[in-house]
Amino acid sequence: MRGRGGPNARRRPARRALPVVLLATLLGTTTTPASADSAASRNNEGNRLYKQKRFDDALKMYTDAQAARPGLPELHYNIGNVLYRKGQFDKAVEEYMKSQSSTDKALGQAALYNRGNALLMQKHFQDAVNAYVQALRSRPDDADAKRNLELALRLLEEQKKQQNQPQDNQQKEQKEKPQSSPQGAQPDQGQAKKAPQPRPGQMSEEEARRILEALRDEEKEGLKKHIQATVPQDHRPDKDW
Repeated sequence: MRGRGGPNARRRPARRALPVVLLATLLGTTTTPASADSAASRNNEGNRLYKQKRFDDALKMYTDAQAARPGLPELHYNIGNVLYRKGQFDKAVEEYMKSQSSTDKALGQAALYNRGNALLMQKHFQDAVNAYVQALRSRPDDADAKRNLELALRLLEEQKKQQNQPQDNQQKEQKEKPQSSPQGAQPDQGQAKKAPQPRPGQMSEEEARRILEALRDEEKEGLKKHIQATVPQDHRPDKDW
């Protein structure tokens, strides 16, 4: 985060994990009024406890609300927030994934963003990149998601460099050693190194960078059009964007 803490602060994702408020009138018509009231009241009590940083008590309230309304995306999202604050990032990722199915576009986007944060804290940088890109596809103007995507890409690049260093050292040592292979022996073609391929559904680092650059270009073009529309012709700068 900018302007706080020092150099290490840049390596922490911008966090945005406010709990979702539930109203009994918004819980749908497939449940009884009593269970809707119970789920809403327990969830909202959980929100109060969450804001007081009483995370264990908040978690109990959210899970009690789930007993009345199992599978509700909003409750999975709130539970994910509690687990994130408790440092249980792997479990938080699971809850955020369950809340991504929400028909509420804003909630689904927030779940993607927070899932990226939880993955980043686990140093799963490639998966974090994928989550942030999906969040930006849902909401291209999300400045926090863009910053965190840049952070995830930078950390992913550093991770790859660190992983390659032992291989580079090993190759250097092998070159320095005298060759002891029998004369005429052929190298094993099956051991030739291949570039790692992304898993199905996984976005490559280069693709993520292209998307980020495209989003920046869209912002720049939008700002340019806004200036052209608001600045009088005689006062427009000579230098174009």
